[in-house]
Amino acid sequence: MPLRRTDSRPLGCHREIAGRTPRFDGWTTPQMVRQPAPKTWKDSAMYKVTRLLHSADPSDEMTTAMIVKRLAAAAESTGARRALAARTLPGVRNGGDVLVHLQFRDAAEWARQREVVDEACAEPAIGHIDGVEYETAAGDRGGRRREAAPPGVYRTLLLRVDPAAGPGQVSRFEHGTLQMPVHIPAISAWQLSPVRHAVGTAQWTHVWEQEFTDVDGLLGAYMRHPIHWAHVDRFFDPECPEWIVKDRICHSFCAISAPIIDTAPEIAPTARES
Repeated sequence: MPLRRTDSRPLGCHREIAGRTPRFDGWTTPQMVRQPAPKTWKDSAMYKVTRLLHSADPSDEMTTAMIVKRLAAAAESTGARRALAARTLPGVRNGGDVLVHLQFRDAAEWARQREVVDEACAEPAIGHIDGVEYETAAGDRGGRRREAAPPGVYRTLLLRVDPAAGPGQVSRFEHGTLQMPVHIPAISAWQLSPVRHAVGTAQWTHVWEQEFTDVDGLLGAYMRHPIHWAHVDRFFDPECPEWIVKDRICHSFCAISAPIIDTAPEIAPTARES
């Protein structure tokens, strides 16, 4: 059976994710490499690379497993500070069959190592790739709860804000997004970042990452919370005047056994709207 289902429905169907919580019997073991101890914000500026690999035949689980192993080996050889290669879990939307996430000291380090990753992604069994490159920095765009339980799920959302949107509109969208950890305790870590380079279906502008203890925290507490479907979702809905997130989103998540989002421990911030 395929690990996920993708579709080409308009972005206004974004809210439907909350109503289709999938059932599954267990976790897919991720291929994890190089997980250093968490750093403080002062030391945690990183250049991050995410690739969502869409299998040419999603029903071929053996081939998908081989892709995961190949990408995990490639990631290991790069010496990335943090790296993850894992099958996505049921319920992703346009999120691929394999999620790859790498963290480097800076863009120059990635440039020296990217050839091996690009070669691994050139596998004929991979039909399509969506991806982003971005930098993290100190500030109020990310955090981790001090007493959060160990994470079990990593989620990333790739999206494109309309370039015609004004600074005030973009600020309200970002502010609303960063208010979610304030109201949703299930989010144990989070990061909102602007995209530096985009690959795939759209010219992605933002990456919204979270960690959760389990999948119910994402598909239940997060997706069904009023701040999500009644406040933030208006930026995704073509029927709302505030609609600025265009094209299809990539909603992807996978199992993890250690933290991926590199932030200093802190409680949920109160984001300021400028």
